Amino acid sequence: MFAHLRLIAAVTFICNLSVVIAEEPTNPTPLRYTKWSGEINVPDPVAISFDNEGTAYVTQTMRRKAQDLDIRNNRDWITNDVGFQSVEDRRNFYHQRLAPNQDQDKNRKRVADLNQDGSHDWHDLTVISEKIHTLRDSDNDGTADTFKLFAEDFRTEVTGIAAGVLWFNGDVYTTIAPDLWRLRDTDNDGVADQRETIASGFAIHIAYAGHDMHGLTVGPDGKIYWSIGDKGISLTSREGKRFHYPNQGGVMRCDPDGSNFEVFAHGLRNVQELAFDQYGNLFGVDNDADQPSEKERFVYIVRDMDAGWRCNYQYRGSGFNPWTDERLWVPHFDGQPSYILPTIKNYIDGPAGFAFNPGTALSSAYRDYFFLTGAPGGHQFAFQAKPAGASFTMENEHAIGSGIPLVGINFGPDGALYGVDWGGGYPLNQSGAVWKIDAPDSDLAKIRSEVAKQIKNGFSKLPASQLHRLLGHDDQRIRMGAQFELVNQQDIDTLQRALTSESEMTRVHAVWGLGQLARGGESTATDALISMLDSADAEMRAQAARTLTDIHGVDGAIFLPLLHDDSDRVRFMAMIALSKHASGNAVEPLLGLSNSLAESERYLRFAASRALRNCATAEQLTAARDSSTLIGRLNLVVALRGNDSARSLEPFLRDPSEQVATEAARALHDDFSSDEQLQVLAAALSTTEHSGESFVRRLLNANYRLGGREQFESVIQYASQEANPVSLRIEAIEMLGSWMKPDALDRVDGRRRYTKLPRELDYQRLSAVLSKLASENHPKLQSAAIDAAARTNTRLSADSLSEIVRTTNQDVELRIAALKTLEKQNPEALKKVLPAAMQDHNTSLQLNAIHFHAKHHADQAEMFLTGLISESKKMAVKQYAIAALGKQHGDASEQRLISMLEQIASNTLSSEITLDVLEAAAQRAEKSPAIQAAFDKANAAIDQRFASTPEKSRPFMVSRDGGDPAKGKVLFNTHLGAQCIRCHKVGKEGSDVGPNLLGIASTKDRDYLLQSVIAPSKDIDKKYQTQSFLLDSGQIVMGLVKSESEEETIISDSQGKEIRLSNDEIEDVSKNEVSIMPDMTDVLTRKEVRDVVAYLATLKSK
Repeated sequence: MFAHLRLIAAVTFICNLSVVIAEEPTNPTPLRYTKWSGEINVPDPVAISFDNEGTAYVTQTMRRKAQDLDIRNNRDWITNDVGFQSVEDRRNFYHQRLAPNQDQDKNRKRVADLNQDGSHDWHDLTVISEKIHTLRDSDNDGTADTFKLFAEDFRTEVTGIAAGVLWFNGDVYTTIAPDLWRLRDTDNDGVADQRETIASGFAIHIAYAGHDMHGLTVGPDGKIYWSIGDKGISLTSREGKRFHYPNQGGVMRCDPDGSNFEVFAHGLRNVQELAFDQYGNLFGVDNDADQPSEKERFVYIVRDMDAGWRCNYQYRGSGFNPWTDERLWVPHFDGQPSYILPTIKNYIDGPAGFAFNPGTALSSAYRDYFFLTGAPGGHQFAFQAKPAGASFTMENEHAIGSGIPLVGINFGPDGALYGVDWGGGYPLNQSGAVWKIDAPDSDLAKIRSEVAKQIKNGFSKLPASQLHRLLGHDDQRIRMGAQFELVNQQDIDTLQRALTSESEMTRVHAVWGLGQLARGGESTATDALISMLDSADAEMRAQAARTLTDIHGVDGAIFLPLLHDDSDRVRFMAMIALSKHASGNAVEPLLGLSNSLAESERYLRFAASRALRNCATAEQLTAARDSSTLIGRLNLVVALRGNDSARSLEPFLRDPSEQVATEAARALHDDFSSDEQLQVLAAALSTTEHSGESFVRRLLNANYRLGGREQFESVIQYASQEANPVSLRIEAIEMLGSWMKPDALDRVDGRRRYTKLPRELDYQRLSAVLSKLASENHPKLQSAAIDAAARTNTRLSADSLSEIVRTTNQDVELRIAALKTLEKQNPEALKKVLPAAMQDHNTSLQLNAIHFHAKHHADQAEMFLTGLISESKKMAVKQYAIAALGKQHGDASEQRLISMLEQIASNTLSSEITLDVLEAAAQRAEKSPAIQAAFDKANAAIDQRFASTPEKSRPFMVSRDGGDPAKGKVLFNTHLGAQCIRCHKVGKEGSDVGPNLLGIASTKDRDYLLQSVIAPSKDIDKKYQTQSFLLDSGQIVMGLVKSESEEETIISDSQGKEIRLSNDEIEDVSKNEVSIMPDMTDVLTRKEVRDVVAYLATLKSK
């Protein structure tokens, strides 16, 4: 976020030069980066794909945040946005809230008047279009030389960004939410002339910019796969099946023509790109939720998995959050919720581009490696996924480069890896590039050339015998090309012969090809696949089971023998097959297998639950409870999750294991929950012996959401019982306080709930209980009770409240709650405590008292407030009084504001209150010509005083002093727009994208801190400035200078490795002057900036 540590600064590179990265312990070939786009500007690129001849298709975004809005810049819409259930909901909302007749002052902050009709409205969201370009190296000199617009005119009011592109079999697919498009150039002029939407219903929510639809790739089954962030999914397929995951991200797939659409996996947050390995296993790296200490996640993506994320978790703030409080984001641990499939490993910040080496790319040292870009930090990584039971582990992970903020990546036909450079921080500045990453002097040069030639020539003219041989080629693209051609020719015989090949890859692709034909109704292909379930090769058994999962009409009984297989992978695939092909005979063996599993065998447990869900009735699953192990009972609950009958889960709420009972509570409560489910859950509150937070919160909340007299009594009973945990008693009290006006966002998971009315409340009973709770010897509980009384107009003893206010050593939050309740309930008693409260040592209490005094003595308010400005020694009191003057209307307050504005003009007013005066005056200037004149002079003086400051930053120069460090810390950790904690650490808390800020105030003054926030690229500290060294070999090496001598320069790369450079080989040095951190003037107000600066100024000790 801040300029003093620009380890990840966006870099200005010299065209056609290379970046050298030191070798890692695993000894992969060092990779070289060259600017393939050369002198061509590739504006704001997001994704890249290649056709068979090496032409690149690159998407350009122009709508991000400008047209495709970001909820972080429209936070007052969060409650509405979370509740959207369809794209049409969002469209209708725009038409209402951004209608031409709505508040133009508000709407001009949301959208520019792009159609120049004088109105800021939803029509302005239809002006700018996403684009797709082609980029080609026509003379084969290693640098692109032609750039052409391929498609545009994607610009409805609900259109997102062009975040994904795929060339496949002559068609170009692009993901521009809410649509998946298929484009064609039928006349070969390089411009798309046909287009159709083959799937639509994505991006229900405004949500976060960047959580788009992307990741287009072709699966080994010939289907199109793609991903979407947590903006949501809601559509009906052509075949009439409903898919409704409104608050989740996921992976989707369909046939190339759009038929047979399905949601393949869900519960993901924002997996930007997908990659299949050589065995057809699907992986991605999911972005984190910007929560303190949370990390991104490397995920093995399997059919029907739930990864656990919901977009409603994003806005929980300091409230209970299942994502963090139940640790859904970490790898498996005992006791973790069972309904999710957890991450394999937490990984690097900002994952974006993701690709798997097809086999002959780069060099042999990188065979079977995945490649990942960390954007906008500008780091790239490589790693392998090794089998571990039914899942995988990450191994041989290392950095391959840094300094270039690549987003989407893809392998070209030539075997090099290409990535698009959008620029750090995702700026919309109409600039960008495409970089080529390759292994110099590759040991695979010959085969790479042959592969490129074969890809270019295609497969349609090859004889069956050659296609057979190519099924076992070293390169996945060649194998898939041969497979798809045999499928296209309906050549079952060749594919069947391939099943007996000595080459494992030949056999694997034969299975996949036969699966494609079987899906088309070829029974001979189906029979061949069934025969492979008896193969001596475990991988063939697994591949056959997985492939048969997609074929209609298969008898589930054929998978039963595999439930006892020695291979975990085979057992997993067999159970997934049974999740689609039911067999009544599978129930008992499935129950036995489920009971035999260890808690850590998450993928097998998941598959068992899915298979049981499909093969057994709800009654069978419930009846199996008593004879099941702990893990078996957890698996049964997951199998019943989403079941229409709440009664099936009711016995599990009474389970002696709190882990099982809590899993049942989650199943009944979270996501979509019916009244029947809530009633079952609510009734358990009065009988349960379990006390865990996750469990009790859901029981309390079920009662709260139902809101009847019986439920009211259950909650009030819970709040009254001293044996219950104080934190949960407080939760119950807070529910009572808002009982008649329930929160729109759920108190447990943050979903938008539409609570039924009317609700019932016994005020006499409530008064008695709150009065008792207000006198308990626990300040936080007392405070909650007093606040609940105020909110429900339940009268409490004025004497007791007054005594609390007067007790100076009492908890301040409790004293403030008592003061506020007195103000609502007993103004006479309030007057008696105000004089002392206005002089209290605690500033928060003092400000509340001052506010009430001014409110209840309106005729004296002006004199009172101006007196505080002159006499108070507390800056916070002065600031409050000045802000209050902006709401007055008399002559005294006008004269005082004018006087202070004149002091600003003459630069004699304290800098700690300058901003407060300007904002107070702004409120009154329109109705007071005298204030307006003084206000204009003050602003003109500020402009002149800071004339050397960029115009955009100038209004924020008054934010240097006077901030509140406590408020600044909250902003730093929780502000949705600024997201400081997403990139920075303070000590051990935060992210590694940016520098650790602990200790910054020991070496930097407030002027520097302010500039770091509002103009992060202005003054990058040399100590932390990344530099690029042009060597006489034509290479570029990047890093931070650690030391310099007459003979050599020692630099440190992004991983902390030292690289020694002889000064004789350095031809030029380029300093990287641009920070990837956006200036905070776009997302923070001037007072918020002031508070953040105040917080940073406290970070003095390391």
